[in-house]
Amino acid sequence: MKTLSLSKTIAVSLGALIVLLAVVFTLKAQTPNLNLKGGSKLVYAMQSPNLIVDATVIVNTIVPTISFKWKTSETVYGKVIFSQESYNSGRKISSKLLDDQKGEMGFFWISKGMFAEMSQGKTSFTLNGNEKMEGVVKAGVEQMEIKVNGVMKSLEVIHAKSVSTTGGVEFYVLNDANNPLIIKMKTADSGFSLKEITE
Repeated sequence: MKTLSLSKTIAVSLGALIVLLAVVFTLKAQTPNLNLKGGSKLVYAMQSPNLIVDATVIVNTIVPTISFKWKTSETVYGKVIFSQESYNSGRKISSKLLDDQKGEMGFFWISKGMFAEMSQGKTSFTLNGNEKMEGVVKAGVEQMEIKVNGVMKSLEVIHAKSVSTTGGVEFYVLNDANNPLIIKMKTADSGFSLKEITE
């Protein structure tokens, strides 16, 4: 039986490491993190039973919490500020665009707490006060194509699916604990989907 010399063993190991790193960097290139900041714009297609309209989200802050302005093609403006508590552990999610100066509703982003629960495979519930309402579970990790700065990019998302047998909310959230951005959401009669990002 042949034995490899120490130098050959090191060379083989280094070669394998280089191949592994190349694969990792290729995967990272295919699933880039978003670099959202003040002034970033996100364009969503909004759909309800009677209306289909685009909504533009203009980011004000991401850190330490999220605040943004939004407008539709009908030039209706609103402002949403997430309280620090809601961003960290809140469980209220809205599927309809509305103003929220108290920072209680999750819209376009879910809370970091909800993201952590789904990442760990736990059922995560939206809440009405302390009452558990709709529950969602992780239904896998997928790739979604989104136009970022004019170029189509593949983003890694967590698919969250309702635990209810009669359906309910279903959404796809960016697989990024620091930026749990909802890419797509749908309910029985409404929803929204991210079309384009300008960072």
